[in-house]
Amino acid sequence: MSKAEKDLFSSKWGFILAAAGSAIGMGNIWLFPYRLAENGGFAYMVAYIVCAFGLGFIALVGELALGRLTGKGPLGAFRKALRLSGGHNNMGEFVGWLPIIVITIIGLGYTVVVSWTLRFLTGSITGSAFTVFTNNQSFDLVTKNNAALWIIITLLISGFTMVGGIEKGIEKVNKIMMTAFLVLFLMLAIRVAFLSGSIEGYKFIFALKGESLFNARTWILALGQSFYSLSTFGSIMLVYGSYARKKEDIIYSSKSVVILSILASLIASMVIIPAVFSFGKNLDSGSSLMFITMPDIFKSIPFGQVCMIIFFTAVFFAAITSLISILEVAVESLQNKLKFSRFTSVAITVFVVSIFSILTNGHIDEFMDILQIHFVPLCALLSAVFTFWVIPPKRVISELQQGRSKTVGKWIIPMGKYVFCSFVIIIYVINILR
Repeated sequence: MSKAEKDLFSSKWGFILAAAGSAIGMGNIWLFPYRLAENGGFAYMVAYIVCAFGLGFIALVGELALGRLTGKGPLGAFRKALRLSGGHNNMGEFVGWLPIIVITIIGLGYTVVVSWTLRFLTGSITGSAFTVFTNNQSFDLVTKNNAALWIIITLLISGFTMVGGIEKGIEKVNKIMMTAFLVLFLMLAIRVAFLSGSIEGYKFIFALKGESLFNARTWILALGQSFYSLSTFGSIMLVYGSYARKKEDIIYSSKSVVILSILASLIASMVIIPAVFSFGKNLDSGSSLMFITMPDIFKSIPFGQVCMIIFFTAVFFAAITSLISILEVAVESLQNKLKFSRFTSVAITVFVVSIFSILTNGHIDEFMDILQIHFVPLCALLSAVFTFWVIPPKRVISELQQGRSKTVGKWIIPMGKYVFCSFVIIIYVINILR
């Protein structure tokens, strides 16, 4: 496919919502409320917003710029970055395999979680999720019975979307699902506000605890959350950047994605935390919060089945759009490295991920934690090094100026080159020592 014929995002908001669809996922809905509760409520929110607008924003700008400048995913982008600096092309491609492998393995575990969400949504619609005696039993049924079938269905839905291409597939689906996600969660937030005792949840969220605000652990976790919830893995946003038109303002788009991700995290917290407080439940981490605690709450309120349908519809929309972006990394690599057609690339990706997701179901959690703690920051760092250290600064600034009416600030390069890279190295070392 020639450059002129390349399938790209068709509009500014199509690009922004696709990037937001990748960024907004289980990290915002599942992990963030738990982290907020664990680390001092509003103090963690403040730390997260500062990290997201500071370092997360720079990482996002860098990855989108590198992707659009090179027109490729990690393999081609790192190779071309070295060529622009006069380095060895093959070394760039060799390094580019790491973020692809990491995000693909993460995708195996993420596929399983998305399949749970789809099955809970189906059970909410049919009413079967309400007839099980306990939600622990419901969760056991979901994770142990016919797990392979639901994994396959989840990946077929993803594959069907991706076969449609960037503009007619991924962009169109994200426009619908991201808009619906925000509307549905706002509806739930309004419903939760009328629950008896929910006010205690709001007090908890917005109470600023000074000791937590000045706790190093709060900031370390907030920084990791900002990377995770913005999909700055050195792969996904790089690929999406390669599909962006030159007329798009990358800096404006990055700000919009950061704002939408923060908004999604806040809305999710204002649904989950007040509801949990209202019923005296525990804000447990892991699968219990999403798939046991929340369904138990829905069973206890009027129109609970409707609320449960809305909840899992919104969660599924956020989860499936993130999964599509993960799978797109592999699809882009197959298309550009092996010159396969899009249909063939999608078919191979869906087949391979199906097999390995089924084989590793329930046995990959600890390995995924290792990847997220040790390898995701490394991949984000690699992308930043190639963008801010390897490529000549004038080329990066020129790329960021494309589609932008205001002059790009001179602070962008030093911020990415020194501040971002230094902080990631520090956090990376701390995580290893811990």
